[in-house]
Amino acid sequence: MKLILDCDPGLDDAVAILVAARYADLIGVTTVAGNVGINRTTRNALVVAQMAGLDVPIHRGAARPLAGAAVDGSRIHGETGLGNAVLPDLTRSEASDDAVAYICDTARSVDDLHLLAIGPLTNVALALQRDPDLRRHLAGLTIMGGGAHIGNITPVAEFNIRADPEAAAVVFEKAAPVTMVGLDVTNKVVFGDSDIARIRAGGTPATGLAASVVEYLLDRFREYLGHSTVPVHDATAVTAATHPHLFERSRHPVAVELRGELTRGMTVADLRPAALARALDQPSAPVSNVVWRTDVDAVRELILEAVLTF
Repeated sequence: MKLILDCDPGLDDAVAILVAARYADLIGVTTVAGNVGINRTTRNALVVAQMAGLDVPIHRGAARPLAGAAVDGSRIHGETGLGNAVLPDLTRSEASDDAVAYICDTARSVDDLHLLAIGPLTNVALALQRDPDLRRHLAGLTIMGGGAHIGNITPVAEFNIRADPEAAAVVFEKAAPVTMVGLDVTNKVVFGDSDIARIRAGGTPATGLAASVVEYLLDRFREYLGHSTVPVHDATAVTAATHPHLFERSRHPVAVELRGELTRGMTVADLRPAALARALDQPSAPVSNVVWRTDVDAVRELILEAVLTF
């Protein structure tokens, strides 16, 4: 699979980059503001690539959402976005500061290209606005975001969607079918202390970084929620793209709520029988693929083996 990874590193994004590099032909990484600001997400992507020895270009993307104020995830991810990890001096530089152009140009020049977005969908929406035919040139579009039954940044909204709901609305409307790997499934793939110890035992700079960021994330979950495990959302979304046979999905109309005082950023999946909506003469949102379940143990092992490759 030829893959562009659009991301906002971010703790679990750092792990996801390694997983994508292991199981896909990762031809480019684009960054977007989300967990932290665009300067830090871009630097973090460069650091991960440098520490893992990845020969992949990094393209800087959108610094702000399409509308409204930025939503910051530094309370969970730390001021730098990579927790308290000790990072080396950066020796790499970004390939460009126009991720949107890179996505559009690459989609038209590379056959069988899959776009995987694991951060806010600003870059993807801007690419669709620049090239309305973008989706036709992609073999697939997968996102880590949303959820049919649960949120995390609010009771009903997941962070990546809530960080730029207008962008998400564009993507679900203009780029269907989207494969939504949301909290319904990503909350089920979790790491604990034993997994962190296994990663750290790899003994390389990349495994040291991966262990550090997952441990930092787990510490936040212990502090705020009392949990002894932590979900690895973004890495799970990567495996959903690279190992789709391990995941169960079904097709449903999905729309993004933009105006609700309590529900802004909610992904509204219509799980009713299609015949009911037709009988009620209700317009339907474009249909997307909603991922529900996976072989949790197999996915966890895939992620661990990928990280230990580096």
